[in-house]
Amino acid sequence: MGRHQLLLAALFIVVGSPCRVGAQDAPTLRADSGAARAIGFFDRAEPARFTLAADIKLLRSDTADEAPSRNASVWFRNATGKTVTIPVTVQTHGRWRLTHCEFPPLSITFPVAQTVGTPFESLRKARLTSYCKDHPAYEQYILQELQLYRVYQLLTPYGHTPRAVHVTYVDAPGGRTRTTRYGFFIDERDAVAARQNSALLKARGASGADLEPYHRTLMGVFEYMIGNTDFLVSELHNAFLLGTPQGETIPVPYDFDYSGAVNTAYATPNPVLPIRNVRQRLFRGFCSDADQFRKVFALLNEKKAAIYALYDDPIGKLLRLDVANGTKKYFDEFYRTINTPQLAQAEILSRCLNRE
Repeated sequence: MGRHQLLLAALFIVVGSPCRVGAQDAPTLRADSGAARAIGFFDRAEPARFTLAADIKLLRSDTADEAPSRNASVWFRNATGKTVTIPVTVQTHGRWRLTHCEFPPLSITFPVAQTVGTPFESLRKARLTSYCKDHPAYEQYILQELQLYRVYQLLTPYGHTPRAVHVTYVDAPGGRTRTTRYGFFIDERDAVAARQNSALLKARGASGADLEPYHRTLMGVFEYMIGNTDFLVSELHNAFLLGTPQGETIPVPYDFDYSGAVNTAYATPNPVLPIRNVRQRLFRGFCSDADQFRKVFALLNEKKAAIYALYDDPIGKLLRLDVANGTKKYFDEFYRTINTPQLAQAEILSRCLNRE
């Protein structure tokens, strides 16, 4: 979520500050993680369909940074038509949505022993991005953001794995059905780390010099591709850090609803930036040498057909046709930039952030 008040001061901080990754942040790698075993759930392509019953009014009141866990339940019909209920706990996150949306984003924790033999088998914990307003346009925003996670997944394994879900929301105290909408799960950060035999770093941020050069460049160019300026690695705003066994620090982006590719009705750029709306691209990535940019541009050209195909597959077809086609046209503009040397130099390389 965009929070201009959080970013205004941060944009003027010299990135080589005490929040930089240091030797004390060297990762402690774990051989196994319960989160890692959830990979099977995220490998399935079809949307997971279920009902979520919770005290929605109580959840909307959980606005503290460390919100409490609340009891809820997930239920679904199995292959025989029987209703199966799994008790879960849920926890809100995302301060902006808590104050602006009808339903908050949640982390859902499943009791692993009770998921055996269900579609949620071995899924320990996942983040649910749900509808902000009960309106078809807002459902399209969710599906658009899901697609951007899928795009990044094509480019690197160092990112969240998403899966579409189709959820019926029930207000538990009275049993009233609120709505049924598409949303998506992403795996938790420890699952991302475990898949790559890496570890979450506890640093409060990083400078460009702290980051592995290729992924530093890839993240910046990807954010430019989707028209997103709502991130700040130096403050870990919409990004987190992984430490690899080789001692490298990899930035991982998330939360793309303020991007031009999604183009939500509520998204506006930070007023200190020289753009009028989120559809205007502005490169906010760190500087790298020209060779790193060439490698990233080459990867994006190699993956172009696969990226566009995401908008024609069964998940992509959940988007309205005009939305899918409009996104591909938006990406066309990006590809013209990276494949025109003068434009790439002027719009990307010359605009990179050199405060290391």
